[in-house]
Amino acid sequence: MNSSILLILTSLTSIICPLLIFVACSYYISKNIRIDSIILFISSGFSLLSTGFYSILLPYLIQNRNFTFSDLQPYYTIGGIVNIIFGLCFAIGLFILVYKTVNENKIVSHRFPPSND
Repeated sequence: MNSSILLILTSLTSIICPLLIFVACSYYISKNIRIDSIILFISSGFSLLSTGFYSILLPYLIQNRNFTFSDLQPYYTIGGIVNIIFGLCFAIGLFILVYKTVNENKIVSHRFPPSND
């Protein structure tokens, strides 16, 4: 019983970062619904789900259902491939966000010339 509680607490620590990123992307999409916010929201949501899958569900199946790693190997392989795809989607969304932010700052700085103080 004690080791299962420790396992759950250890698993929850790996969910903190994806959860914070998902919350930030949720806040961003609530403020601006654009292509970059949609891509970031969907990919961070999938990242949160896959982290829960890898950190909680698969260790639970291995420990309590007596599955071996070789029984679950196809799930790890498929999940890894899908994680790569959604990780690339997140990177694309982040690059779009950075590109738009940098270009918006250039446009604003041209409207307000520097003062001659």
